[in-house]
Amino acid sequence: MIGKGGNVLEWTGQRVLVTGASAGIGAGLAEEFARRGAVVGICARREDRLTEVLARCREHSPDSRMWVTDLSDPSAVDRLAASALEELGGVDVLVNNAGIPKRRHVTKLDTATVEAVMNINFFSPVRLTLALLPSMLERGSGRIINIGSTAGFIGDRYLAVYSAAKGGVHAFTRVLALELGETGITVNAIAPYGTRSDDPYSDMSSGSRIHPEHGVFARARAEDPERMKAIGRKTALPRNHARPPEIGAAAVYLASDQAAFVTGHTLQVDGGVSLV
Repeated sequence: MIGKGGNVLEWTGQRVLVTGASAGIGAGLAEEFARRGAVVGICARREDRLTEVLARCREHSPDSRMWVTDLSDPSAVDRLAASALEELGGVDVLVNNAGIPKRRHVTKLDTATVEAVMNINFFSPVRLTLALLPSMLERGSGRIINIGSTAGFIGDRYLAVYSAAKGGVHAFTRVLALELGETGITVNAIAPYGTRSDDPYSDMSSGSRIHPEHGVFARARAEDPERMKAIGRKTALPRNHARPPEIGAAAVYLASDQAAFVTGHTLQVDGGVSLV
């Protein structure tokens, strides 16, 4: 049974797999589930950061595991699914978080960039979901949570393919929820805007749009301040970014029994950016 109400004891023994968990949203997701007693499996490409996240998860959930994995490789996705099923004993909650934007003006896009962005942001969550779905169907239960983006709703300049990929994630979520509705499996998504921790230098993916050095916002400020006006968005709230635990809390809700009647929904954790 999926954990209820965030109670630590009721999450004990639940198995959660989080991809792209070495920093930022992914790390926040993993740690939020671990704090509630779930056994967490995490994967990412950077072993050093992944090891740090695993150590924090094991403070609350000693049986948590990690796998250094490049999800852009289809065979690596299959290996990850097999390892998670074997070492965790199954996956009750799958959180497809891994993703990275490649920022290009549409006139500068090339085939290699398009394929790379679609592969990690769209095809990898589809592949991993399909690989783990048979085990969920056999049990007649499961939660699938896909991390989308507000870019998938409204589009972002210089992120044409990323926006398209995330829009695809949202659509995949809805159709999967519809087709699995009678099986006991729910499928939902979360669409953040910008997310950053209190220490963005040490705990943020270099692919984040708001990374203080590599992000598109930082480069726009340094190279062309006028460009910042075109790509920056305001929220309806005093701050313009979410914090990783806020995304984690949304995922915990969607994975809980309290959300058993919620499926096919994309929860926007964006500070009301689409309202402004």
